[in-house]
Order: sequence, then C-alpha cells, then structure tokens
Amino acid sequence: MSKRLRTAAEATPGLHRIERPVTDERDSATFSLAYVRTTPGLGDDAPRAADDSGPPVLIIPGGPGLASAVPYRALRQKAVKQGLDVLMLEHRGVGLSRRSADGSDLPLEAMRISLVVDDIRAVLDAEGIDRVTIVGSSYGSYVALAFAVTLPHRVAAIVLDSPMLEASRAESRAWADGLLYDGTHGDDEHRLLARKVRDLALDGVVTAEQLSHAVRIVYEFAGPGTLDALLNQIAVGRARTTLATLAKLGRSDTDESLPYYMEFDLVGEIAFRELDFADSDPEAFFDTGASFHDVSKGFSPFSAEPFHLAGALPSLTVPVIALSGDRDLRTPRPVAERIVELSPRGVLATVPDHGHSALDTHVEALFASIRLAVARIGTVTQVGTVAQEGTVAPMGEGDADGADELRGADAGAGGSSEVRLEGLSKGGGPSSMLGSTIRAQLAADRLLPRRR
Repeated sequence: MSKRLRTAAEATPGLHRIERPVTDERDSATFSLAYVRTTPGLGDDAPRAADDSGPPVLIIPGGPGLASAVPYRALRQKAVKQGLDVLMLEHRGVGLSRRSADGSDLPLEAMRISLVVDDIRAVLDAEGIDRVTIVGSSYGSYVALAFAVTLPHRVAAIVLDSPMLEASRAESRAWADGLLYDGTHGDDEHRLLARKVRDLALDGVVTAEQLSHAVRIVYEFAGPGTLDALLNQIAVGRARTTLATLAKLGRSDTDESLPYYMEFDLVGEIAFRELDFADSDPEAFFDTGASFHDVSKGFSPFSAEPFHLAGALPSLTVPVIALSGDRDLRTPRPVAERIVELSPRGVLATVPDHGHSALDTHVEALFASIRLAVARIGTVTQVGTVAQEGTVAPMGEGDADGADELRGADAGAGGSSEVRLEGLSKGGGPSSMLGSTIRAQLAADRLLPRRR
C-alpha cells in the first residue's frame, strides 16, 4: 500500500526536488525536498496568467504535518484555472520530503521552523523567483509570517488564513469559553448554546473533554444549528455514534499517520518544542492542550518560541490580509484583528458561515483573499486612517470584473481595513464535506434506540 501511495505521490504534476541540508550544522547530511509548481499555460488547458495576476503564490498548509503534493492537487487545478502561478512545498519530515539521502527518516533535530523558512528561500532561488505572495493556513500562517519577517524583500503580499500569531493558546481558550461555555460573548443564539453546553457538562452524561472536543468540531464545521441538534440529542441519549465518530476526528491526525496526507510523527517536534501545542489550562473548558498531553511525551518539551511575530509586524510594508471565519474557535477573530492592528497595511477579510482554514474548507474565500492581496500590491495606504468597510462579491474563474470589484474595496480613503467575503460558493478543500457528514450521522442517530 505504502509503495502504491508513494508512486501516486511521485506522479503529481509539476513535482520538483532540490537537495537540502538536514540541519543547519556544517557538513550536515542532505535530503530531497519536494515541491510542486503549477503555472497557467504550461502543460495545461488554462490560459496563461495575465500581466496583472501578480507574483507567484506560495501556499503553506496547516498542521504541522499536512502534506502538499497529494491533498491539494484539486486546489492547484482550480488555482491554475484562475490564472494563479502556485507553489507548494512538501514540508520537511512529511510525505515526499520525509527521508534523508540514506533512506532513513529525518531526525527530530531537523524539525525547526527556521529550517522550514530557509527551505522556502531555497525553492524560490531554484525557481528564479524574486518575490511571492505568501499564503499560510493555520500553522502555515506562522511559517508565512516567519518567512516574511526574515526575508521581507522576497515577499510582495501576505495572506494569513486562520492566522496564529504566537504559541500561547490563552486567547483562543478565552474566546471559545466565552462564546460557547460562559455565554459572555455572542448573541442570544450563542448564549442559549452555552447554557446547554454547561448543563450537559454538569450533568456528566459525557466527559468535559469529550464534550468540548465534539462541540468545537461541530460548531466550526457544521454551524450553530447543527451544534444545537447535537446538544439536544446528547441530552436525550441519541448521539452515541456521532460522539464516537467525533472522538476520532482530529486526534487521528496526531495518533496515526496517513502517508502522503498527514504525518505528525516527526514534525510534532515543532509543535511541542517551538509552538507549545501542549500548553494547557485545566480551568478552561476548551482546553485543547490537554488532548496533546500523551502524544507530547514523544517529543522535546517546549523550549522557546522561535520568532516574536507580533513585534515584527509593524515593520512589514506589504499588504497583509488576515482571513478569518466567523466560527473559528482555534484561531479566533481577536487574533486576526490584532494582526490587522499591528500591520501598517493590514486588512481583515471575514467569512460568514465558516470555521477554521479556508484552504481546507472554503477555497473560494482563499482565492478572493489572494486577489485582494494582489490588488493592493504597489498601492500605498495611509497608516492610521479609518476607512469604510468593504464587501467583496463572488468572482468567476478569471473574472476581470471581479478583480475590479476587489480593487474598488481598496479605493477608499487610506484603503479599506475590513472586507466581508459574502456570497462565495463553499467547499473545495480536503475537509469541505465534514459538515454534511456530521449532519447525516446525527440523522442516523435519531433512528437508533435511546442510550444515555
């Protein structure tokens, strides 16, 4: 099976390789770093990129642990049809970039964000690319910003999808607890959901860890209506199989590797040593760090965060688009808002009816944000000016009028500091069907015998 998967991965269109040092030590061994480039007009049916399509776009998935070559093949095909010249690295320690020249797995000391940043630099050098629009999703947003602050002259614009700014999870825990447990954030609908969550937690029908895990996934991927249905069914004992399914989601990413898709067993060193994924607060209901307690024992303890991104953001002079879903609990809206406040040319792009990672669930929102970033390249906005809120309408593939609409959102006094990505078609990413799957599972549970 593994051999067949590797053969399929090696057949990825646009796949290239370069030799990279395993560590930053002198005389380090080498490994083959894989990356993919799909350019409009080269070996495909899409038109060549227009002169105003901007620089190449480098996309970094989340994780750490997500591969690029296989999971995002369909996304790259869509990007090509929209005239985007896209590059994606297979992260060191993952998939096609997992092994050193002697065939052994890369060592844990090769897992450093600074080395990933230099891998990106090496790929751009190999392709003869001076500057890119760099796009990072979730963990990838941290890497994208790290690259931008390390090599600012190589970056034309930045898109941060579900951005993380620092290792600490305190802000995320506080937001999630306030919205869906304490009931101190949000509207009446959310306060009602929070009350139901608290009642179930006190009732002890399921453990607090199991309940918080299920609530987060259902809220982000399926929305408040489906979450309400889940809570009601838990209360009457009709959610058994749904809870069992939800318990496996997310944890399988760290407990088990899916070759060439999700491989956490090496890059987990970055997660725990540099980004403190095991950061925990037992007083919080949504304490995501607790779920990493056991798996963290296989890696180095948290040492130090490798970059102080918040301190470096004010020095960036390029457009920075912070893309944030209304239902994102993992990298919530306050984080994106802080990034925009710190960035001289920051724009907040919000997405209704969306949770975490547009790259994986809402690719049209990601493409719209990329076009917004490209439209702002070369424009100068007046720092500190309060501008009117903009709205970005959906665009068709290669739609020039849509591009004009995006530029219009940048034409206000000082440029628009916020846009609302309304009316875009959903789906298109690897996890885009999860919401409908959860709803189908709940419907099936309603037909099964009650059990509390």
